[in-house]
Amino acid sequence: MTEVDTSAKPASSGQLARLISLARLSERIGRAEPRGVLLEKMLRQKLLFSRMSERLGIAAPETAFMRAVFREAELGCLECTVWRQCRHWLDGRLPDDDYREFCPNEGLLNVLPRQHNVHRPYAPE
Repeated sequence: MTEVDTSAKPASSGQLARLISLARLSERIGRAEPRGVLLEKMLRQKLLFSRMSERLGIAAPETAFMRAVFREAELGCLECTVWRQCRHWLDGRLPDDDYREFCPNEGLLNVLPRQHNVHRPYAPE
């Protein structure tokens, strides 16, 4: 069975749905098969992206353009080769490091809107 870190809070419900789908597929296929290995990698990388989004306070994208940028950043994490360093940073074991120093996706992450910059007219004050 795939272990999922429930402390991660995805920036959007679409991202959560993709994580759930990957976890279910991974459970059905199993780790021993080549497809299972690929699904495990995809799930791991998407969870890291979800955690990074949460830590950076990235808001759920509201426009089609920002959804495309968000998706591009999400896909960039699938190709990441420094995911172990990312995980250590997210876990707080490398607190002195700035993610911009190791993250190949930092350019896209920097342009995504942050939650504190998003206007929510009906949010509680």
